[in-house]
Amino acid sequence: MTANIDVVNGAYSAFASGDIAALLDTLSDDVEWSSPMTLPHGGEFSGRDGVLTFFQGIGAMWESLEVDVEAIGEAGDSLVLAVVSASGTRTGGDAAGYGAAHAFEVRHGSIVRFREYVDLDEPLDA
Repeated sequence: MTANIDVVNGAYSAFASGDIAALLDTLSDDVEWSSPMTLPHGGEFSGRDGVLTFFQGIGAMWESLEVDVEAIGEAGDSLVLAVVSASGTRTGGDAAGYGAAHAFEVRHGSIVRFREYVDLDEPLDA
């Protein structure tokens, strides 16, 4: 694996273990984070504090959320692409899930941009 993929895998591992502080450490200070509004926790977020708000939204909208990486690879010098499957229990007890593609831009060992593209026929209700 390459160093950029290692950075992204580190972020996924930190999320899986619930260590959001470690995940935030993989990000640049001025990171741009984008998740579609079809997700209850979606939005546009800037900087580490913005990304922390994104993960607080996940905590508010999901009792549990697991992200399984199905495939990961590089597309150029700084772009890491991943195909993932997310599943969990929404706040209130309903099971839900979705497929997604994640695009990470990594520079100098830090994630500088994240874009999420989801596979949903309709929005997951907030």
